[in-house]
Amino acid sequence: MKILFLQSGSAGNCLYVETKHGAVLFDAGITAKQVALRLESNGYSLAKVQAVVVSHGHRDHIHHSGVYHRRLKLPVWVPRACKDWLAEKEGFSPQAYRPGEILTIGDLTIETIPTPHDFPDSAAFIVDDGHNRLGVFTDLGHAFAGLEKYLATVDALIIESNYDPVMLANGPYPPDLQARIRGPGGHLSNVEAANCVKKWKHQYRWVCLAHLSQHNNTPEVAEKTFQKVVGRGTPYIAEYFTVTRLPALE
Repeated sequence: MKILFLQSGSAGNCLYVETKHGAVLFDAGITAKQVALRLESNGYSLAKVQAVVVSHGHRDHIHHSGVYHRRLKLPVWVPRACKDWLAEKEGFSPQAYRPGEILTIGDLTIETIPTPHDFPDSAAFIVDDGHNRLGVFTDLGHAFAGLEKYLATVDALIIESNYDPVMLANGPYPPDLQARIRGPGGHLSNVEAANCVKKWKHQYRWVCLAHLSQHNNTPEVAEKTFQKVVGRGTPYIAEYFTVTRLPALE
């Protein structure tokens, strides 16, 4: 399994996962043109993509999904809460899943996991190629009951580490937006993400901290917090607009 973060953060999200028999894009927050260019510059091809799977309906995850369907003729899987909205706004009827269901695309089995993020039917994913399991846990809301049982089953982990509480409190966001981010439907802080990782750190081949806020976090702050709480080597960090090549799972 080869993994490439094409973009991470509130300006747009897209993750590429490739196996021997095909590839899947997780989230459609950037254009197909950007995806094609970033894949090609890293030795991959958009032609191998078999489908797009969207985690939830916020713009930075779903905005360009119609392009992938209309121009590239790719099946687009979205949570059921997004189906009618896309049919009305984008003029196409995507495939719909109910978080908790298992999707099979090519040789990938994708477990969709309900999360309490503040868009209906939001989902995280466990991606299984029959040999390795990759956890994709962004936009979680909070460390909800039952999260640990999923984190305990993966070989490598992508987890949101969205904000530093001090930077958020002293940053440019108004109080209501700060409360939303800190709230039960918002995002994990650096400390919360690190605490999720700590218990299972010895079983992961690697951890990638993702969905860092451009205004309320920095890679350096996230890394320092991770090392303080988890007490092990440097994690991989998906930085804003930088393509992040993660170690293959073989």
